[in-house]
Amino acid sequence: MGSGLKPRFFRQAWLPASSQAGSEHRHSRISVPARFQRGFTLLELLVVVVIVAILFTYTTLAIRSDTPEDLIRTEALRLQRLVQLALDEAILRGEEYGLEVKLDGYRFLRFNQNQWQPLETDKQLRPRELPYDMEMEMRLEDTEIIIDPGNDSMSEQILNLDGEDGEKKKRRAKPQIYLLSSGEITPEFEIRLFILGVEASFIVNGRFDGAVTMKASEL
Repeated sequence: MGSGLKPRFFRQAWLPASSQAGSEHRHSRISVPARFQRGFTLLELLVVVVIVAILFTYTTLAIRSDTPEDLIRTEALRLQRLVQLALDEAILRGEEYGLEVKLDGYRFLRFNQNQWQPLETDKQLRPRELPYDMEMEMRLEDTEIIIDPGNDSMSEQILNLDGEDGEKKKRRAKPQIYLLSSGEITPEFEIRLFILGVEASFIVNGRFDGAVTMKASEL
């Protein structure tokens, strides 16, 4: 035998145990517990989207304006964002909301205890009054609606109807537009905000599928 030959077991003696069974480790798989494999459900994703939309709406409501055109645009954008916010909350809460439009403003309602209740104390969805000289026109599903001048006050109206007890009764709130928990708007609406003598005006549109948009218009 030649003296230059080395025994084969000399190289294998220095290999770690993991290398000796390399073929087994090469084909092994890492098992992950089932609780880490579960993804987001559709409901969880929907809640996240609604929350993000609400937060985005909050950041766009405090808008300042200078010219009459800017003032109209500001109020139209505010109306658009508030309608979207009310619709998002209707979806998130699983409750029905409504919009009641008057000559001097509008207010949001929520259906509770079998009646429509104005959101008087809500920070964002509280009743809103338009700036002086600004007016609104409304169409519901391509039908022009004339807003009753006698019901233009944003405060709760008291009817001069005496019952048996001689007390006056409050007029019940009733929306013209319904913002449903299903994400739908009915009927479809178009509200135009304008100031007499100012050429520019803005229109807020609400569609059955829940889309709420704003666009510029001309008188």
